[in-house]
Amino acid sequence: MDAMELMKGRYSCRAYQPELPTRKKVLEAVEAASFAASSKNTQPWKLHIGIGESCDKVRASLTEAFDTGAPAGADYKYAPDSLPQEMMDRARTCGFALFQHKGIGRDDKAARKAHDRENFKLFGAPAVAVLSLPAAAEKGNFLDAGQFLGYFMLALREAGYESVPMFSVANYPRALRAPLGIPDDRIVVCAVAFGVPDAEAHVNAFRTTRESAESLVSWA
Repeated sequence: MDAMELMKGRYSCRAYQPELPTRKKVLEAVEAASFAASSKNTQPWKLHIGIGESCDKVRASLTEAFDTGAPAGADYKYAPDSLPQEMMDRARTCGFALFQHKGIGRDDKAARKAHDRENFKLFGAPAVAVLSLPAAAEKGNFLDAGQFLGYFMLALREAGYESVPMFSVANYPRALRAPLGIPDDRIVVCAVAFGVPDAEAHVNAFRTTRESAESLVSWA
C-alpha cells in the first residue's frame, strides 16, 4: 500500500486471528516508527511489547484489575474535565454508532459492561505494546510520542497487522508494569493491541466518520 492507503485504511481493530506476530516484523515496524520527528531528536518514547504468553499475562492482569474493581488512576490526565462541544458531539456519535453496530441497547447494562471489558481483554489480540515516556515528561514529549505511535501503527499495517490504541487500560498502570517490566521512572501513556485481523468478525466492519478536510483547515 502507498502512504495514503495506509493512513485512510487504518481503523480500530477489535477482533484478531490467533496467529502470533513475528518479532522480526514487529522490530521492522518499530524501526520505521523510530524515524518520527522529535524535538532535537530526543526520541523520548519506548515500547514494552508482549507477544503470545507475555500478552496473555498482561490480559490476565488487566482483567483481574477490571473485574475486582481495583482503583483506577492513570499516570497522567488524558483530557479536560469538560470537552469542547464539538469534541463531545463526535465522541457521542462514535459511541452510539458502535453500540448500534454491535446491537447493544441503551439500557443493556450487562452488554455495556461486557463491551468495556473487551478493552481489558485486549480484544483477544495476540500481541500488545505499551508506550511509555520518562516520568518528567511534559506536553511536548507527548507530541513527539504521538507521532511515533502513529508511525508504528501504520508500519504494523504495512506488515499485515491491524491495531487499536487504548488509553482505557492505562488507568491500571500497575497491571501493566508488572508483566511487562515497565520501571517506575516511566509514564504509562497507552497500549496498542495488535495482530492479524479477523476479517470475518462483524465488529471489524465498523468505521467512524471523519470531518471534511476543508472543515479542519483555517486558510490565511
